Amino acid sequence: MISIILPFKNTEPWLKETIASIIQQTLSDWELICINDHSSDNGVQVIETFEESRIQVIENNGTGIISALQIGLQTSSGEFITRMDADDLMPLNRLQIMHDKLVSSPHKTVVTGKVKYFAQGELSSGFLNYQNWVNARIDNADHYNHIYRECVVASPNWLTRKQDLIDYDLFDKLQYPEDYDLVFHWFKNDFVIESLSEVTLLWRDHPTRTSKNSETYNQKALFRLKIEWFVQLMDKNQSLAVLGAGTKGKLSMERLHSNNVKAAWYDLNHKKFNVPLFGKTIQDYKLINEDLLLISIYPKDQVELLKFIEAKGYTIGKNAWFL
Repeated sequence: MISIILPFKNTEPWLKETIASIIQQTLSDWELICINDHSSDNGVQVIETFEESRIQVIENNGTGIISALQIGLQTSSGEFITRMDADDLMPLNRLQIMHDKLVSSPHKTVVTGKVKYFAQGELSSGFLNYQNWVNARIDNADHYNHIYRECVVASPNWLTRKQDLIDYDLFDKLQYPEDYDLVFHWFKNDFVIESLSEVTLLWRDHPTRTSKNSETYNQKALFRLKIEWFVQLMDKNQSLAVLGAGTKGKLSMERLHSNNVKAAWYDLNHKKFNVPLFGKTIQDYKLINEDLLLISIYPKDQVELLKFIEAKGYTIGKNAWFL
């Protein structure tokens, strides 16, 4: 059985369509555990209209998604765990194809697939760019090579074994942003990400999405998390460089500085930075020669940049990472 954990809070406008997409799944051996995170709307009543024995509603005795995930895992009776957001949709065969892939894979495997954004109005270029980027990780099978850039697995778009989550206490160790943090825990514990070429999540964009409105998921929070994970996992005996002194470079250097990690700082146009930042003089990028490289710039055309770092002895995912 697959246990689907669905935290919800004030998502009444979308819940009916979301749950209908689950009920219509071609694989029928599932349970849906809906965790009500102190909603003030009629979401619970919407769920109850389905009169479906495979669905239960539980109140969150804590606050937030992490607490909801922990309660959902404790309540679940399935061998496999997935999560779903209350405003998204499952394609008809999602559970079946994810299940078939996972049962033929060893323990410590996470199955994911492609995503497709949709909205009532026009989608922003930012969301489309992320859709294309995360789907490229599927095509290239290179999730962990790009883990410090963005969250490489969409939060409501994975399936794994319940026992693996329990054995590594993954939900108990989570911090916000929890979806990104979970991927880092998979990375640290050598979980394998297996990809499906099919779209397994229809991701709804709307103005009240949590990721758009909560400081928990803003750029500063993402950089706090990713840099602290980098510091935890890096080889402290190797020297470090940061390329780029724009907003992302400053966020990175601020977090490295607060973690007492020394790093040289470079920029493509170093001359415009005539005053040291965080006690660091920003140097000409051509002088980079450290062991590890964090790249806080991301040009649309990366050919020349990749040629440069390759000539310097760097390989993306091995000793250099985009931020």
